[in-house]
Amino acid sequence: MDASEKTSKKRRKLTITSVLLLLSFFGIVAFAIFRLRLKWKLNSRIEAIRAAGYPVTCAELDAWYTIPDDAENAAFVILDALSFYQEWDKDKLNALPLAGRAELPARTEPLPEEMKTRIAEYIADNNEAVELLHAGAEIEHCRYPVDFAAGFAARLNHLPNMRRSLMLVNLEALLHAENNETDAAIRSVISGFGLARSLSMEPCTISQLARMGCHSLLLSTLERVINRADLTDGQLIELIESLCDIERTSNISHAYVGERCMALSLFTAPTSIDSDLFESVPARPILILFQGIGLLDMDAVIYLDLIEDYIEATRLHYPQRLKASDSINARIESMSNIHILTREVMPALSRVITIEARTIAHLRTARAGLAVQRYRLATGAIPDMRSQLVPDYLDAVPKDPFDGNELRYKKREAGLIIYSIGEDLSDDGGKEKPKYSERKTNPNWDVTFIVER
Repeated sequence: MDASEKTSKKRRKLTITSVLLLLSFFGIVAFAIFRLRLKWKLNSRIEAIRAAGYPVTCAELDAWYTIPDDAENAAFVILDALSFYQEWDKDKLNALPLAGRAELPARTEPLPEEMKTRIAEYIADNNEAVELLHAGAEIEHCRYPVDFAAGFAARLNHLPNMRRSLMLVNLEALLHAENNETDAAIRSVISGFGLARSLSMEPCTISQLARMGCHSLLLSTLERVINRADLTDGQLIELIESLCDIERTSNISHAYVGERCMALSLFTAPTSIDSDLFESVPARPILILFQGIGLLDMDAVIYLDLIEDYIEATRLHYPQRLKASDSINARIESMSNIHILTREVMPALSRVITIEARTIAHLRTARAGLAVQRYRLATGAIPDMRSQLVPDYLDAVPKDPFDGNELRYKKREAGLIIYSIGEDLSDDGGKEKPKYSERKTNPNWDVTFIVER
């Protein structure tokens, strides 16, 4: 090989090396621009959230979720009530309905004497707790002592206590209705709604789901009260006003605000989160890698956009809210699997909106049912809903949140049924929700309020 060939070969090597170095340089620059652009996108979204008056960190969330300085806090009274709670042993408790495994008879049937005696004994054993629960339920503002600065590790110890509280006032309502002690029965139901209200501003989805579960149980109890006791017009009006107030103040957007803060704590400081809290989150070294190459920032931007869209959806009326939620959920389902962290920390928020719609449907059917009862009390007849209830008993026929049409209404030989078509969007003729054990084989049903008297 002569000198010219050696020189030519050397130049080729230098050229290749230069090209590789140049490509590496441009690759590094492109990656730096990519990372800076992602960081700018993320920071701009975070600043926009703060500018709108919302918290971003979990510490900010803890300070944001508050009540007026001079307001009485219902949480202290409710928690104090539970300090007087007398726990029954498991076998004894299981003999009760609602709190245990015993099944209530049909809504028009009286309670068996043994069941009635057991309920009376349970309420008597917890009399101090019950009276304090009534007092706490009347207080407007509530902030349970939860440290939301702890993020995903925040302990919601009051939620199990809430279940005990609801069992007590529900059983008390059933007992009073059975004895036709109508004032006391109404007080118990309205106190139950007051206890549920204590969760209304809590910024996490599990608390909002618990609140909606409370409403479902209370409305079932109210249905039994209507079928077993003779209420006055004034009592019916009081209940209707309570149901209107619940729907007017229902707002799940606080839950999304809280979820956003908690998720951001994971995106911005992934190694600080206990990985045992999540099933599918990658191991810590992989999270560090994801953070280094920008995947966490990318996921954070996507997540924030999705949550903002959900919050915007909560400002819409039903059924538009459901349609917007379904559209957002479709975007989540179509996301690439590379966005594993967004998928993991994004709770089933569309499902929360569907459950809220079902709760509102139940509230509206109950409100219309109570209005029908007022008309029956005044005239002795079952009315036509639109022509005879509006405007004296209803401002307008309530709309079904699932399709936007008026609630369906059927007169029966004895009584009536008012219903929403429910989330399957199928009119099943007012078919009542089956028992839990029967729902797999009997999945289609409507959201109903039934009076059989």
